[in-house]
Amino acid sequence: MEILMRLKPKVRPYIVMIIVLAVLVIITALALAAAFSEYSYVILMVGLLILLLCALIIMQQLYRRWYTTYDITDTDVTSRFGVFAPDEHVVPIDEITDIDVDRSVFGIILGLGDINIDTPSAEKGYEITMRDIDAAELNKAVELLRSLMKQRKGGKGSDSKTQ
Repeated sequence: MEILMRLKPKVRPYIVMIIVLAVLVIITALALAAAFSEYSYVILMVGLLILLLCALIIMQQLYRRWYTTYDITDTDVTSRFGVFAPDEHVVPIDEITDIDVDRSVFGIILGLGDINIDTPSAEKGYEITMRDIDAAELNKAVELLRSLMKQRKGGKGSDSKTQ
């Protein structure tokens, strides 16, 4: 079972936005501390707490990038997340009933999108959701999944062509 495509979430746009926010917080905190010198300690502490929160959000995004993978093989789609005991969810290509691409306005601006894979056994929502995939990779992955679905449905009982 060869991996045809491996996808990872794209987090760089989020990190850039958080860094821009952190710079704005620093500038605002310094300006307010200079303007209101009697409250400068409190203003700087609030600014530092916001910067700490920004750093934690950046760490969460990096963790998500490092430990989330979506693999597409010729027989199934696998979603894997985690370090020590990774959560793994496998959906056979034969069971996929629908592939939905979700691109919000924010995602279009950042060049991101989600791929939702649905099966008949999905109780609520989607079976696998590949979040924050780069737009170019997203299109290739959807084309690959659709061709694999067509190949599997058309190739039942006979030898199908390999890519």
